[in-house]
Amino acid sequence: MSKDLISEVSSQRHEVVVESYTQMWSELLNQYKVNDVEIDPQYQRGFRWSLEQQTRYIESLLLNIPTPPIFLAEKPDGKFEVIDGLQRFSTVVKFFSGEIFQGEKPEVKGVKLDQNNIRIPTILSHAPILTGLSKLTRETMPETLLRTLRYARIQVILLKKESSQLAKYNVFTRLNRSGTTLSNQEIRNCSARLSGSGFADELMTLAEEPAIVNSLNLSSKDRVSMGVQECILRLIAFGNFTPATTKLEDFLDEVMYSISVGDFDFSKKEKNKVVDTFRVVVKAFPNGEAFKFRKNDKFSGAFSPNLFDIVAVGIYLNISRCKKMRPEELRDLVIDLHDQDDAIKLTGAGSNARLKMIGRAEFGRDWFSKG
Repeated sequence: MSKDLISEVSSQRHEVVVESYTQMWSELLNQYKVNDVEIDPQYQRGFRWSLEQQTRYIESLLLNIPTPPIFLAEKPDGKFEVIDGLQRFSTVVKFFSGEIFQGEKPEVKGVKLDQNNIRIPTILSHAPILTGLSKLTRETMPETLLRTLRYARIQVILLKKESSQLAKYNVFTRLNRSGTTLSNQEIRNCSARLSGSGFADELMTLAEEPAIVNSLNLSSKDRVSMGVQECILRLIAFGNFTPATTKLEDFLDEVMYSISVGDFDFSKKEKNKVVDTFRVVVKAFPNGEAFKFRKNDKFSGAFSPNLFDIVAVGIYLNISRCKKMRPEELRDLVIDLHDQDDAIKLTGAGSNARLKMIGRAEFGRDWFSKG
């Protein structure tokens, strides 16, 4: 047993090829300016540090206070991509944005606040130690201090392109779930792109399909954090895979990776099946009620992921039959399942237990095959 474990550790270590070095911020900024260092657009949406946090980081660089490293991944074309350290990297880019973007200030998609738009120069706030930093910008800061910032050194850990796709995927997901401000689906999308897959872009396209958006009827907050994309992934996952873990996020990670590397063929036929599922749903429930619980004979409350597993997956697995049903028939089927003891048990306490996750998909499959 111990020999097998040692062999496995040795094998997996060879899958991750890293290099560590220190670099001046001026060098990193120049690489970013000429697009040799990149930030995935979806990952960039995760820049959410407050102005106070940004100011504290600038202060740390000026005072030579040690800061955590930046993680980069080497792409097949030799360019580098930021995979951890987004808040710190974006803070410095934003402070020097006037010289990096040469005065251009277009909106960064998905970013509403000026303080998180890296193309809008930073006006520093009050700092804990250097109180004189307040209201300073790159243009008003003394040149001596600007040089101190530019020549400040940061440790860089580079994930080499020789690393396996799975290693890159795992490194990104693990790094970015440590105190992250990104949603799980944002992390999955960036990880998939890092492994060279276009599946994340296909999810984004599907997430704009009116039938999908309207049938889910998610809050604006959930839509911004890629809740629609996660629901689509969830449908594909429970419709085609069996979870081997009790953690839902791990199961969805595994499915995202499997599709990204081509282990599961997400063909045009599969895409159409996903869209058809939601078109059937929205015809029966035009007001986005299909995935809500019923109370006093009325649909109420918020979107329920557990009901989604039963209803959406059940229709998906019986799509040919459900497409032939009249909307009223489908609506009655959904209403009736709310009174079923099995449905109540599968959507109640402990619903993320592995057997209940499997049970919801199986219940939905059997329920919508009736008739």
